[in-house]
Amino acid sequence: MVIRKCKGCGAVLQDEAPDKAGFIPVLNDDSKYCKRCFRMMHYNELPKIVAKNSDYEHVIDEVIKRNGLVVFVVDIFQFKSTFNKKMIDKLRNKNVILVANKYDVFPKSSNIEKIVTWLSHECEKIFFRVDAIHIVSSKKGYFIEDLTNTIDLARKGRDVYFVGCANVGKSSLINALLKKNTSVKDDVISTSVIPGTTLNEIRIPFFEDGKAFIDTPGLINEADVLGQLLPVSYKKIMPDGEMKPITYQITSGNSVSLAGLGALSFECDSPISVIVYSSKNLYIHRCKTEKLADLYKNNLGKLLNPPTEEEINKLSYVDEVINFDGNKKKDIWFSGFGFVEIIGKAKVTVKRIKETEVYITDAII
Repeated sequence: MVIRKCKGCGAVLQDEAPDKAGFIPVLNDDSKYCKRCFRMMHYNELPKIVAKNSDYEHVIDEVIKRNGLVVFVVDIFQFKSTFNKKMIDKLRNKNVILVANKYDVFPKSSNIEKIVTWLSHECEKIFFRVDAIHIVSSKKGYFIEDLTNTIDLARKGRDVYFVGCANVGKSSLINALLKKNTSVKDDVISTSVIPGTTLNEIRIPFFEDGKAFIDTPGLINEADVLGQLLPVSYKKIMPDGEMKPITYQITSGNSVSLAGLGALSFECDSPISVIVYSSKNLYIHRCKTEKLADLYKNNLGKLLNPPTEEEINKLSYVDEVINFDGNKKKDIWFSGFGFVEIIGKAKVTVKRIKETEVYITDAII
């Protein structure tokens, strides 16, 4: 019996169980895509069947046993949450190319060389050795040719495995590489804003020596805000184009709320600069700190949306205090929806959704 896999998600094709992965109404020699992937590609339908972390870890553990070149894809907009510790620990001592995808959402004025240096320092801080660092945009095709050249030099007759967290754009990156280097015009692998779209390993023959690009399911970061929300909120959170930073001159006793996903409250002796980098669809609201609690009580799910009113009942918030000495520009990264640059000395109370995380780094821009 010949086992056929869906070219879109990697699931084994089958025509017996409509509610299981890989279902196709009629299975024959010409079958290429399961019903789920066909509807995603042609009708933009969101998938109801997604990969679980246990599925992903099994696949990635098998990948690491093989002698392949690893392309570790992170989302530059969500870098701190997608530069995942569990993934990094698995990839130590492997040949790894670090690829920061979705550069198209960064302001065009961003200095790409400084961002590469910043990424290099982030790797050095945790003693994670990589063979090369690339910044790309699979959506716009930025720097895809440069990545192709590096892969050609580094793979040395091996398969190339694309790994990383869910929604960093692994499948989109492979689609972009295929379009750039072959006659392919349409996406080969299914993509979606829903984490867990790729269900299994997908092998795409690419090189003249018979070796392949291999896509893998994405590790779902449990601290990512997307895991706390419904798909209706994703489009407001995830940038669909270049970010337009919002700059505030903040004095003590003022707060900035990032829709209803989190807020920053400031205590400072002199004015500081606060720059918000997020999707242009995300509502940013400035208010007096004394009014912040009432704002969340009365407007969460309404003015402060996302979350929606349907989502707020399962959410709770925690506060943590972070002190900035003002010696260097710093970023506060929220898991899954952006970062805020702090320029100046201040005590900042950060409100976040309880199950999510925030991270502090030197400024990336």
